[in-house]
Amino acid sequence: MMYTKSDLGLQAMKDRHAVDITRAQRSALILFDGQRSVRAVLEATAALGVTAADIDQLVALGLLQPLAGAGAAPAPAAAPAAAAVAGARTAPAADQPSAQERAQRYRVAYPLATELTAQLGLRGFALNLAVEAAQGFEGLVELLPRLRAAVGDARIQPLEDVLLGP
Repeated sequence: MMYTKSDLGLQAMKDRHAVDITRAQRSALILFDGQRSVRAVLEATAALGVTAADIDQLVALGLLQPLAGAGAAPAPAAAPAAAAVAGARTAPAADQPSAQERAQRYRVAYPLATELTAQLGLRGFALNLAVEAAQGFEGLVELLPRLRAAVGDARIQPLEDVLLGP
């Protein structure tokens, strides 16, 4: 299912205190742009502990609305495509980690990636934003070349080990 922010959701983004939601729910709300599926947002916010119940609450509060003309079909189709793109660069399809393993790797890799970009100071700000906007495991895998260029081969190795395996 694809959602986008409602008018109330857009207002809540402008006025942080307009609606009583958690920090994690706010992070999820930010990611709903009509382009990401619920699954992609849940993967991206897994480290924050966002669950489907949090998304349901955002819908119930009127902060999210279904994207016009979008159904449940685009989300499953988009996820395997992203996994295939990431898999093509990392390993043969038979060696691809399961969805559960990808989510676990993301939960470990996300703090490593943000720590690496934080060490860059102000020059790493844009890269830090890219890490925060990365859509789950596949998003972090796509950022590896940019991260390597910024921090070097030696410092990127622990992150690569988590994402791609030893």
